[in-house]
Amino acid sequence: MDYDGFIQLVQNRRSIRSFKTDPVPDDLVEKIIEAARFAPSGANSQPWEFLVLNDKDVKDRVVEIVKEGSESSYKIGQTRPPDERHPSDNRRWKNPGFKDAPVFIILFGDKRLMETFPLSACLNHGDEIFVSSLASTFLYMNLAVTSLGLASQWVTSTSQPLAQALIKELLGVPRDYKLYDTMAVGYGKHPPLPRLVRKREEITHDNRYDMNKYRPDEQLKKFIGAVQKGRSTMPDSSG
Repeated sequence: MDYDGFIQLVQNRRSIRSFKTDPVPDDLVEKIIEAARFAPSGANSQPWEFLVLNDKDVKDRVVEIVKEGSESSYKIGQTRPPDERHPSDNRRWKNPGFKDAPVFIILFGDKRLMETFPLSACLNHGDEIFVSSLASTFLYMNLAVTSLGLASQWVTSTSQPLAQALIKELLGVPRDYKLYDTMAVGYGKHPPLPRLVRKREEITHDNRYDMNKYRPDEQLKKFIGAVQKGRSTMPDSSG
């Protein structure tokens, strides 16, 4: 693949929140995991384990666990001042779009593999290296999904403390494993909308940080608002 093909793949990768119920062939799931196992990891520790769910009853139970855990997350969000609350609300979790995806791939990490790190790294920021390793393989999964013409949603709500504990109990996962996140995989009902991406020149500095590119709080607040509202462009700065 040349760079043009790669950048097109990266640009096409999006989270989808509405899936068809059409089954995903097993060989495509295997290809996703095949790509993921070559991801970079701290000290080549490869701490990942992939749990594939395609049994509807089991997936439905996971969805119910997510709903249960999201109730408390919603309540936490309501403690923010009204103008700082996220636009998503509890209704979203009463019928989450990922529930119809025919496959869930849950990514777990075995923290015992942090023993592969140099002791200084393990003591100073071993947890960060461990999580970064899991993030790397999850990104490879995302890119593999896109390359296969499939759609995916990055479901972070399964890693909340309550959801994580209940899912591990449901699926017989060792208690000391970390549930990183879940990927819902299937065929999207609708093409993804364009998303807001910062301009390259705004985020790049040469040799020294350019304070002219430092965003004041008001500008940052506008950006956060645009992201939360799903805009594909920034609102007019005069507005």
